[in-house]
Amino acid sequence: MTGSKRKNPFDAEKFRLAGAESGTDKVLHHGYHRFYPQFLAPLRQRKREFGIVEIGYGQGNSIIFWKSLFPSAHVYCLDRDVSLEGEGYTVLKVDQSDLGAMEKSMQSILHSVPLIIDDGSHFPPHQLTSFSILFEELLEQGGVYIIEDIETSYWNSGDIYGYPTRFGLYSPWSAVEILKHAVDYLNRNLLSQSDRNLVEYSMLIAGLSPQAVEAVSTLTFAQNCVIATKIIPEDKAYIERPYHFSEMTAR
Repeated sequence: MTGSKRKNPFDAEKFRLAGAESGTDKVLHHGYHRFYPQFLAPLRQRKREFGIVEIGYGQGNSIIFWKSLFPSAHVYCLDRDVSLEGEGYTVLKVDQSDLGAMEKSMQSILHSVPLIIDDGSHFPPHQLTSFSILFEELLEQGGVYIIEDIETSYWNSGDIYGYPTRFGLYSPWSAVEILKHAVDYLNRNLLSQSDRNLVEYSMLIAGLSPQAVEAVSTLTFAQNCVIATKIIPEDKAYIERPYHFSEMTAR
């Protein structure tokens, strides 16, 4: 085998072309077609209607994009300013900063949801609290949750949609830094109890629920996005089993 070209089980070029035709910046600006296909391939096999949930409506380009890739999907958008309905999609007027409204919005989602995308406010605290709610309570087992535009975690000044962005590298409040703690929590059975308590506390004070992270199977960091998959029952036996070398970490 020669060359270094990556192979994906889902046609990445089709993904890119669909993005270009819809005008979404997921492809035109961010180049997410480099990462998403390998995670979304199983959705191509679905015959029955399923739900895709995206936070953020924008100009509606993403709806066109997702429907072109997954014609059997019903796309739900949660947006602060827009309420709309059409063939194969529903836009719910929901403010991402309002946790009660986010919880209530799930009652309007009538399909099983294997894919959630956060392309909303891009404000790190909102990214963490939305993940805590939707990943745990709405995403189906084996599903994929994507947090886009994590760039704001590195901002030291400015604002995003009126929210001040005073974060930066190693900020204990940035979504990126807290999701690094989530990586440690994926290995919680390897941690001493004191270290586990520290990780839980660090996530909690930043708005990331340890209960939601307990449901994470894999966590992938890519350029300007984070992709999490949800556990399936077979995962639990490995996550919950005792660690053979627990005496090495105990303190």
